Amino acid sequence: MTALVRAELLKLRTLRSTAWAAAALLVLTVLTATFAMGDAGEKGYRTPAELRETVIAIGYTAVFFMVVLGAVAAAGEYRHRTISQRFLISPDRGRVLAAKLAAYGLVGFVTTLFVTVLGGGLAELVVSSKGYTLDLADAGLRLAAGAGIAGALAGMLGVVAGFLTRNPTTAMVAIFGTWIGEKIVGGWLGAGGRFLPYTLIENVLGLPAAPNDSAAALVALTAALALVASRTVLPRDVT
Repeated sequence: MTALVRAELLKLRTLRSTAWAAAALLVLTVLTATFAMGDAGEKGYRTPAELRETVIAIGYTAVFFMVVLGAVAAAGEYRHRTISQRFLISPDRGRVLAAKLAAYGLVGFVTTLFVTVLGGGLAELVVSSKGYTLDLADAGLRLAAGAGIAGALAGMLGVVAGFLTRNPTTAMVAIFGTWIGEKIVGGWLGAGGRFLPYTLIENVLGLPAAPNDSAAALVALTAALALVASRTVLPRDVT
């Protein structure tokens, strides 16, 4: 199992697209944390909670990055027919899925935590020069933990989406279609709307007032979808 996880991380590390995507995310983080925070002091953008929303938005960007990365990585192997070689090397397909979930969960945790901490640090420097603060001494740990957990589960959800669709384009349609669909119908579902995937991610990040069970619900949803993938899609023949 460890060897499979290491193989996934090695593949991810050696792809040129990974380096470009990571560089783009880093640039976006720095620009958002500096230029966006330049408006600190404007009406509705003064209190620590209001100012921290920009840092949470940085984490949300990283979450989308991880969902897409996990989906493309999993579905891309079906698209390019390299999944057959993967299954020949490791015939236990459940272990292959588990390895991908572990690898992209780890990468998601580290990536989202890193950009959130970096963005928070830069933002604090900018707003402190204007006499304001993000109050990270009290809220920083919650912010970092929420970002790390949301990023890890986002990477896993992306992998599951990739396995369920087996096509990168279809996976992208499913990911962004789900996000748009939630924004349209979420309010109609009342209290049940908070159990939708992206709403749970937002709650874990701390975007709205987060219920205590959001992280547990997101873990349960991810596990349930992974189980569906392992029982329905994973056993199918591949060429």
